[in-house]
Amino acid sequence: MSDWTATHAYNDKDWVETCDYCGCVFRMQSQLQDGHNDSEEYYCPECGKEYRIRACITPTVTLISERTDGRTDSYKNN
Repeated sequence: MSDWTATHAYNDKDWVETCDYCGCVFRMQSQLQDGHNDSEEYYCPECGKEYRIRACITPTVTLISERTDGRTDSYKNN
């Protein structure tokens, strides 16, 4: 008998987030899978700032509202 949770992903994270660099609002969705969650990066859709979460796949990001800081630059990720 196999471990069902080790072979099936399940939705866990789905929230609206505001970028702390440019102020845009976006939705981030990720999935978890027991034994397969690693550090995954996702990026602000407006300025490119990198964020990280533990998940089994790279999160999906959807823009809700554009940046509010009045700039056009990109975030300088290290």
